[in-house]
Amino acid sequence: MTEEQVAEHAAWVRQIGYTVLEQHLPLDAVAAVAAAFASVYEDHLDEIRTSPNRGPMRHYIQLPFESPFYQSGIHGDPGIIAIVRRLLGDDAEMVQYATDTPAKGSVYQEWHGDVPPLFPEELGHVPPPAIITVNFAMVDVREDNGPFEVANGTHLLPRPEALERIEKGDVPLRKLLLKVGDVLIRDPRCLHRGTPNTTDTPRPVAVFSFERAWYRLISLRHHNPVRRSFYETLSALEQEVLKRIVE
Repeated sequence: MTEEQVAEHAAWVRQIGYTVLEQHLPLDAVAAVAAAFASVYEDHLDEIRTSPNRGPMRHYIQLPFESPFYQSGIHGDPGIIAIVRRLLGDDAEMVQYATDTPAKGSVYQEWHGDVPPLFPEELGHVPPPAIITVNFAMVDVREDNGPFEVANGTHLLPRPEALERIEKGDVPLRKLLLKVGDVLIRDPRCLHRGTPNTTDTPRPVAVFSFERAWYRLISLRHHNPVRRSFYETLSALEQEVLKRIVE
């Protein structure tokens, strides 16, 4: 990825809240994650049916930083990390890896952002991002299987004003349809919601997040740290971004 492309994608995140890198990831790496996740999802089926944590038939599951879930061709991709660093600084650190999966019976979520305001006492002041989120789909995300719907540019507004504008229809809304291999890089303050999956097949999308080195959001602390022995097999670039959560 060229410097010009990195700058362009970072600019889209700043302006509308997200950017998509089309067909960016190696398909074999995504397939390896998807195959490994299938059994994890099956293990959570009772919980998903009786006490889902993201609304009816929608569940958030953390994944380990271990092969085959962790793939250097995805998590250590130099283009993704370059865009994140353009937005957060060269000392940005990876802090989370998980999945969001709606199945049949899921519903529209409320419009929301994923992180609280950095300065809640000054809601009129919207600073640069402290967190950037990266998503990749394990299956093609279509209109009928629960795409994210995003309210463009709402990360640049105080949240009450953004919600009011959405209600009035003054904000462009977009359902983000992704192909396997696509990467979504976004500012998690940008308001969004999950939509219903009306198909018979669950729609898993993975997420890994980066924070500025000085920022510590408790809700994003990963419960499955990187084992030192695995960490030492990774590239220098991967070790730089994972150093906060290595055992």
